Amino acid sequence: MKGKILVFLLVFVFLFASGCAEEDAGTATEESDASEAAVTESQENVPQENVASGSGKDHIVRLEYYNVIRPSELDVQAGDTVSWWSGKRQGNYVLVSEEGLFSDQEMAYSVPYSYTFNTPGTYLFTVKDVPEMNVTIRVN
Repeated sequence: MKGKILVFLLVFVFLFASGCAEEDAGTATEESDASEAAVTESQENVPQENVASGSGKDHIVRLEYYNVIRPSELDVQAGDTVSWWSGKRQGNYVLVSEEGLFSDQEMAYSVPYSYTFNTPGTYLFTVKDVPEMNVTIRVN
């Protein structure tokens, strides 16, 4: 009986650990390419006033676990679009524009929020209740 319980516990631990482990996505370049392709495919779910007109470049900011935003600083040109992606599988982050460019955006896993910057300036974005998660975007 003890042997069966031990086997059951080992199987349970293995399944739990495999469910918590992240998949290896390969090189960072492959991951970046996949994310950029996903931005293009998913822009039909983004409010139309924030969709790029096709004249600028697309940039990605990732909200990750452990209070990390990558990159933490970003230089873009006027007309470029920035898409924020949440890597948090359980729960949501809330993206806040400190300058009030848009209302607070609840960020669900793998559902981007995109904004096209048309006015030069320096803009700060934070995650609600996690002040160390912030990104500065400079628009030239």
